[in-house]
Amino acid sequence: LLFNPRSAHSKHRVPNSILQVGASIYGQYDFVFVDGNLEQDPWKAIECYLKTGAFRYFGCTVMPGPQLRQAIPFTRRIREQFPDVVTVWGGYFASNQYSAVMESGYVDFVIYGPGDTAFPALLSALENGLPYEFIPNLIWKTPEGVVIKNTKEALHDQDALPQLPYDYLDRFYPLERYLNPTFL
Repeated sequence: LLFNPRSAHSKHRVPNSILQVGASIYGQYDFVFVDGNLEQDPWKAIECYLKTGAFRYFGCTVMPGPQLRQAIPFTRRIREQFPDVVTVWGGYFASNQYSAVMESGYVDFVIYGPGDTAFPALLSALENGLPYEFIPNLIWKTPEGVVIKNTKEALHDQDALPQLPYDYLDRFYPLERYLNPTFL
């Protein structure tokens, strides 16, 4: 489940951050998008999906400011109500404030920097019981409570990355809802 917390009350933009992560796993893993900007009650949508038992991972992009208003309480609720769901945060806030995020007790992993390789590699490791200790761009915590920041991966050639799955997003949120009327 990939969640984009609310960042604005109007003029919503396509949630490119979760689209990018979605592109990295499209065709490999089943997933859904929840856009906090377009949902009246995003927690209700998240909870409905998680109650099905079909989703074992919660990915959340987090910028400082307004997105924290949904990211923190929703992730905390997931930990309380669905303790077996693995939570993965990414984005500017998670990358820069990773110590606080990892010490919160309700985030299992942080992807710092691009997640194009790290996110699918993490899912593969978790699904197959493989080590994740050497996945670039990954921050995690040992059982002893030590926060580990793996090596940083070089940026990929952006033209070589998978296309963003706009058609897939459109199944959840019609793309027209992101397009503002023009007066030209």
